[in-house]
Amino acid sequence: MFSDAWPLAVLAVLLAWPVPVFLARAAWPRRHARAAIALWQAVGIAGGLSLIGAPLAVGVAPLDKHLRTGLVELWRDAFHLRVPASLGLAQEVALALAAVLTVRLVGVTLLSAFRIERDLRRQRDAVDLAAEHADRQLRVLEHAAPAAYCLPGTRPRIVITEGTIAALAPDELEAVLAHERAHAKWRHELVVQPFVAWESALPLPPARRATASVTALVEMLADDHAARSAGRPALARALVAIGGTAGPVPNQRADDGSGAARSTPGTPTLDRVQRLVKPPGGAALAERVMGPAAWLAAILLVAGPTWYVLR
Repeated sequence: MFSDAWPLAVLAVLLAWPVPVFLARAAWPRRHARAAIALWQAVGIAGGLSLIGAPLAVGVAPLDKHLRTGLVELWRDAFHLRVPASLGLAQEVALALAAVLTVRLVGVTLLSAFRIERDLRRQRDAVDLAAEHADRQLRVLEHAAPAAYCLPGTRPRIVITEGTIAALAPDELEAVLAHERAHAKWRHELVVQPFVAWESALPLPPARRATASVTALVEMLADDHAARSAGRPALARALVAIGGTAGPVPNQRADDGSGAARSTPGTPTLDRVQRLVKPPGGAALAERVMGPAAWLAAILLVAGPTWYVLR
């Protein structure tokens, strides 16, 4: 009866707690940021599908021993407005649970995306009114505190303060701007948004770890882009001088009130500086293969449950 349900339930539990905790503590994502983000996304997708699929499998078990064919039978009865006679109270409760989980996960994701885009639009409009327009995207605020951040979206804005311009050398300023342009160009907020929604839907420590980890990883992706155009030393000096830039999704990070996080020990900003000053070469073989291994694991995480359900 539960031949399809229990593997999905076990996978959902693993992907909801121990796997995110283990992945958040790992050191290799700093070297393979893009692969690590793909793995985090696969964890989220496979975890959500397994979480919904497990009660679905329980609910349709009396109709067929496989989830896919059981869902087909359930859909046929629902289309004709019939409740299958073979379903008992336990199956009805399981189906109701699956429906609630689906509505919550999808609803929270859509609502989170709407709220974030609304807040970004308001911030872009406010910056357009208050700041000097340096070019089509760049806005300069009259403020002595150094800060630099991106307001992403279809009409992105890159915001810096006069304090940032005064605090940085030309190559350092170019590195900061290149970092923020990477956020705007590659729409990094779209990478972070699903994890923000996951944290809202399931407010558990692993979800918070996932959001923090993915936010840090997209900052590292932008660092890599800036380092290629302006150099790693210049970006490292800029991070030390003004602190970390704001992430691509608003209100997801603590700051000092100026919009830029400070480089205190143990913070993501310090990790980014150490990553920039450490030579990229010379890694052990085990660490070098972690990137391809992460891509493979991400593919298997999504393809495995999909095959299991559709087989």
